[in-house]
Amino acid sequence: MNQTMKKIIASIILATSLLIATGCGEGYLERVPTNSVTDESLFSTVNGAETALNGIHRSTYAYYDNHGRFGQKSIDIIIDFMGDDYLQLERGYGWFVGWYQYLDNRNINSENLEFAWSYYYDIIDNVNLLLENIDNASDAALNESLVKNIKGQAYAYRAYSYWQLVQMFAYWYDYNGSNTQLGVPLVLDNSGEAKPRSTVEAVYEQIFKDIDQSMTLLAESDESRPNKSHLDLSVAQGLKARFALTTGDWATAVDMAHQARQGYPLTSNYKNGWNSSNDSEWMWGAVLIDEQQTSYASFFSQVDPNFGGYASLGSFKLGSTEIIDYMADSDQRKQVFDEDRIGYKFTGFGEWTNDYIYMKSGEMYLIEAEALARQNKDAEAQEVIFELTKNRDPEAQKPTVTGEALIQHILMERRCDLWGDGFRLFDIKRLNIAMDRRNKGHNETFWSKAGYFEAGSKELLFLIPKQEIDSNPLMEQNPL
Repeated sequence: MNQTMKKIIASIILATSLLIATGCGEGYLERVPTNSVTDESLFSTVNGAETALNGIHRSTYAYYDNHGRFGQKSIDIIIDFMGDDYLQLERGYGWFVGWYQYLDNRNINSENLEFAWSYYYDIIDNVNLLLENIDNASDAALNESLVKNIKGQAYAYRAYSYWQLVQMFAYWYDYNGSNTQLGVPLVLDNSGEAKPRSTVEAVYEQIFKDIDQSMTLLAESDESRPNKSHLDLSVAQGLKARFALTTGDWATAVDMAHQARQGYPLTSNYKNGWNSSNDSEWMWGAVLIDEQQTSYASFFSQVDPNFGGYASLGSFKLGSTEIIDYMADSDQRKQVFDEDRIGYKFTGFGEWTNDYIYMKSGEMYLIEAEALARQNKDAEAQEVIFELTKNRDPEAQKPTVTGEALIQHILMERRCDLWGDGFRLFDIKRLNIAMDRRNKGHNETFWSKAGYFEAGSKELLFLIPKQEIDSNPLMEQNPL
């Protein structure tokens, strides 16, 4: 693993400029030499460990020296842009176009590709550092509940990071296979030793081990989360539901999704702009303040037509004709698109500072319904998906189809509901279907050669960045 992929800067004891960047006394995660801050000084108290955790929270919406790199939501744009339902018709200012055209994921020298890799491994490195040191804090025994809470969130972050990485940089998880295909390196300490790529099966074993540990610790802690930037038991359950859906563990997916969504009523207005964590449907997201918003280098700059950013300057994000034609005119999800198919789902209605959403209860309904249908529990699946759709569309009817037709109905609802949320490429891979943009309203002269890739194509793989290949003698590249 790259020796520079290290540590956390403790903003309270470093430069004033860093304090300004983080706001509210939060720490900031960054790749720096290991001697910038000693482990002993940062983790001498539980409060220092909490600062480190806040740095990880902050990293999910920080600015990474590029207007197309602003933490988790930039990854979400990538994952949707590489699918078939999320598009723009012109190059605009060029942000994310290399991903849409399947150039960045297949170019080992791409700095954007390096970001997608190092963003998650930075989080993993810092989680490892936190987990290795927090129990040795001088006041750890006096703050047992807080220590469990911090560790529980850290384990969830590591599980989530590996889940994102293994879906980008490896072939899909085969429900019926042994999954010995190469995954990503499992780095579980800060020794700096080079690690080979583990199998996809081994990576998922670690993912489930981490999320189970997270859930145990969060359940044992009596700490309340300050806001939805922090992870709690419901978020950990929601993450496990995602992981179980990806691996075909339908019973676990149903159980976790159902538990996770309790206490998060579906929104009363789907057209609310998806800009505030105060909405009842939000389970997890980044709560931003004015001092933390990154203007042009931000999610809303890229996707909000009402914002004075890149979207309003021509990089409009559109929905495919397939999902828009599928939805009824009475469906609020269709109503967030105008007559040109430009999406207004994510908008601050002219405001610059908006929260970023990472998980919502609507997704949990979709997971639960699909996993029920895949267990041939059609009546239960029909009921769950109807609970969601009648919230989105007052004229919706409970589906009567069964079997594979019900599964396909739920998957279409998933595409409509999660448009722009960062799931489509992952769904294409986990379902092992073709990435097919043909006849869906894309500009065929703009997509380059990326109009159609058959199921399981190597083109859907992200290559390992050259920086990692050069620094890790044990690394194996994906098929070129």
